[in-house]
Amino acid sequence: MISQALKNCQQPDGYWYVSLHDPDHYGGKEVTGTALFVYGMAWGIRQGILDRKEYLPVIAKAWNTILEDAIHENGFLGYVQGTGKEPKDGQPVTYESIPDFEDYGIGCFLLAGTEVYKLQK
Repeated sequence: MISQALKNCQQPDGYWYVSLHDPDHYGGKEVTGTALFVYGMAWGIRQGILDRKEYLPVIAKAWNTILEDAIHENGFLGYVQGTGKEPKDGQPVTYESIPDFEDYGIGCFLLAGTEVYKLQK
């Protein structure tokens, strides 16, 4: 199951990096993929597909690190990877970098937020 594989690839800081299996290959924080994994796992819990007890801590770790680490005081979202054919095309991914696309990273963040919110109901 992909959720189990992703759970095992989550980094100690709560993010999933660009390269899931090699934290040194385009290593570092990346909100876009992390938010989509949060969204998918939260949706899976709500649908009864994933075990809440097993996956809620994974979701909470990722979601809380995004909230605490990636959002600037003015609302700008950091650590968002830009588009491209390969991961190198969207580098560097930093707290300050502005990706070259139309806000899909914000959309990923909002999708995750809606599912996390629904989990709390």
